[in-house]
Amino acid sequence: MSDSDKLNRRNFIVTTAAATSALAAGTSIAAADQADPLDPGFDQQDPLKHYWTRPLGEIVHVDYSQDAKELERPESQERHRIYSYLLMKLILRFWNGNKNGPIGSYPQRARQIDPSAPNRYRGDLNERDDRSHISWDRYLGHNIACVAVDGLGHIIDFDFNHNAFFRSSAEHAEARLVRRLFSLTDIFDDWKTGPHVEAKPHAALLSEVTLYTSLESCAQCSGVMSLAGVKQIVYMQNDFTAYKIGNIMYNLANRTPVKDKDGNVTGSFAGAPVPIPASKVGIAEFDRLNQGNLGFIKTMNDGNEPFFRSASFTDRDPSITSFLCTDDAYDIFKTGAANLDSLQLQFGSYRFPIQDPVPDDPAKRALTNDECLAEARKFFEYVDIEGYRGSPHKL
Repeated sequence: MSDSDKLNRRNFIVTTAAATSALAAGTSIAAADQADPLDPGFDQQDPLKHYWTRPLGEIVHVDYSQDAKELERPESQERHRIYSYLLMKLILRFWNGNKNGPIGSYPQRARQIDPSAPNRYRGDLNERDDRSHISWDRYLGHNIACVAVDGLGHIIDFDFNHNAFFRSSAEHAEARLVRRLFSLTDIFDDWKTGPHVEAKPHAALLSEVTLYTSLESCAQCSGVMSLAGVKQIVYMQNDFTAYKIGNIMYNLANRTPVKDKDGNVTGSFAGAPVPIPASKVGIAEFDRLNQGNLGFIKTMNDGNEPFFRSASFTDRDPSITSFLCTDDAYDIFKTGAANLDSLQLQFGSYRFPIQDPVPDDPAKRALTNDECLAEARKFFEYVDIEGYRGSPHKL
């Protein structure tokens, strides 16, 4: 037997491993193709059919050039930053880390102890103490909020997560805000006043509304926003337990055709909001919040100082709602909030969407970035006194 005919052990191992891997890959692909075929009806839904046998990473990936082309423009990124900083300032204004109540020990909240009562943690951290700025302790976590802005740049409203207050796991900020927005629909309509609107649908959509939220949306809120037709959502931090559901829903949703007055299809829009991490618009606090959350998770899992301790209860749950009560999270939001007051715009005269010529009717005219910043600051002044934590308030 010649040397060329002899079995080489190394080659045998490599060849066998490669064959085994190929066989396994083929088996998994075959399983994906055959074990769960698309049932009749589902096989007619183009996005679902397109992604059915593709890897998860492809389903999660978002192509922003399709429905969020404005992110390529620094002028539009600046516009998004205005509302992102407003959101962070609203959260700071109503900050309350007392997730387990104001009495006990929160080792991760040493700087939030009430100076007038060392055994008590401060509730709402108001900068002023007067009749219009009363501190409350009824709110129990979570420092999660959401702001809605229409297509012209006008701020519509805001809301907070109120799970603990309503003893519910479903009172999330985005879902609450969508319900609030629909409650405002036609609020000024009267059957005796106003012109008749031709072909007005019974169900309204929020197709020009952008939501700015402090946390990547869960399955519930992503679903509610999809049903509402929300255009896009900009979030300040990842939720590592939300399994990128917003990205998945966006990619798997059918697209609705857009038609002109003559019935010609001019484009389409997604059946779910475009999920946009705030890092895409230049919010540095996005990465800081994610890293802070990972550090908090490690601290809890390593058995170091707990999040909360009392005589009868120790809380080491590494949940993000606990992290969002800590001094580390507070400091990051404080930095972002300060940017709303100090922001110097580079593209103050920019209007989005660009309109040429600019409509004569101010009600149909997109705000400039300068006007957006002025409105954001004015909105905060209003909320500071009258719009308490997204509760029912005067519009």
